[in-house]
Amino acid sequence: MTNRLTISAELNRPYVSAATYEEEPLYAVLTLNPQSDGGSRRAPLNLCLVVDSSATMYNFQLSADERDYWMSLALSRNEMERGEADEREAVYWSGQTLQEMQSSVRKPMSMAVDAIKHLLRGLQAGDKVSVIVFADKSHTLFTEDAWASDPDRCVDDLDALLDQQLPVEIGSGTRMGSALRSAEKLVTSSTSNATINRIIVISDGIVQDDRASMEALETINEAGYAVTTLGVGDEFDEEFLMRVADTTRGAYYYAADIQDITEQLLQELTVIKATTIQQLYVSASGVDGSMVQDVFMVVPYMTIFEEMESGGGWVRAKVGDLPSNTPTRLLVQIAPALQPEGIKPVAEIELTWHEADEEFSQATTIAASFSDNPAVLGERNAEIQEMVDRFNVYKYEREAQRAQSKGDIVTAREKLGAATRELHKLGEMALAQDVEAQIAALGSPDGDQDPSRIKRIKATTRRLGEKQAGATRQLTPKE
Repeated sequence: MTNRLTISAELNRPYVSAATYEEEPLYAVLTLNPQSDGGSRRAPLNLCLVVDSSATMYNFQLSADERDYWMSLALSRNEMERGEADEREAVYWSGQTLQEMQSSVRKPMSMAVDAIKHLLRGLQAGDKVSVIVFADKSHTLFTEDAWASDPDRCVDDLDALLDQQLPVEIGSGTRMGSALRSAEKLVTSSTSNATINRIIVISDGIVQDDRASMEALETINEAGYAVTTLGVGDEFDEEFLMRVADTTRGAYYYAADIQDITEQLLQELTVIKATTIQQLYVSASGVDGSMVQDVFMVVPYMTIFEEMESGGGWVRAKVGDLPSNTPTRLLVQIAPALQPEGIKPVAEIELTWHEADEEFSQATTIAASFSDNPAVLGERNAEIQEMVDRFNVYKYEREAQRAQSKGDIVTAREKLGAATRELHKLGEMALAQDVEAQIAALGSPDGDQDPSRIKRIKATTRRLGEKQAGATRQLTPKE
């Protein structure tokens, strides 16, 4: 299994001072390219879809202008009532207005069902799939065995969701915990050494049992299954869904409007199909007095590893699954020690993973050029430095979120301001405008807390690394 991974790296600073300690860290972008085994047939998939079937999934999704139009029409006909759904305010339509809306406005559930059907059509013989729906309670719509024996019947079962015709009553709330526990059992029952395992959660609401859901997630994480989350519309808790994905090293997607559900699901299916290495870990340590301070992911999405082991000068983090159709990039933050002039090693990287019952590893060394020449110490690799700057935008947004959750609006605005300045330098003007609008809204009782804008900011900053190609040089893996 030699050279199972192609490993390459590049520093943001070609030269490091050999004479004085520097406050600015040294960054290396580590690029991982799994090598396909060349087989014509991919590994079988083992998927479980967990679909939010709470009341809000059956609500009409309207823009502000559309809502004004339909409300005005319904009021003129006396065909509208206000109530609650998922413990939130809701509007209930009736009469002719309801009939007209049903013929022209779609609901999250109808789009989710269409998207799932597209995903099912992308499977091949031997793939395993099950579907669980949840509200206050969970219900297994169909299992892998049912899919294998009668896929047409399973598709019909999906259609039953559209009219809320389940054989059991599951309520109208958003309690995900029992569905996650059921998903873990279904995936485990169908897992083999050859399968690529994934749980995909689709939700448009605010989870009402977050503690129970996170407890179920711990079991899923211990089993080694990644959970991908897809947030639909403007009402879901993006922080919770991002936490679910990050904890298990899955992906997080935001369907800005319902039309995006199919596109995002198919994008994730493409990534899952291309998975070549599963459950990869990275360990990094400094060399000859240098210190690895942190490791982050920047591609395919930005993330800070919340669960990281450390000790004795090394850090270790779970990277997760690696597809062969796109590189995975990690950002390694290093504090270099003083060294004589010349090319010297500053960090060692080891990557480990399992295939079937075997463990594999590859390692490489990152080296830097030390110099006393002040004329070269200010040089920067523009492409790698841009990747660092893009990650800083994401980090500032995360720091702003943590400050805001503590009620520290001043710090939150400061962090978002720093993100805005970086975005202007990067030429990301649309995102910069969104962040500036959010700064203005923070702390103002009449501020425009636009949920679409907030979710767009979070989703876009996570994907900033995709816009930066980067330049790498080949490193020779250790034998």
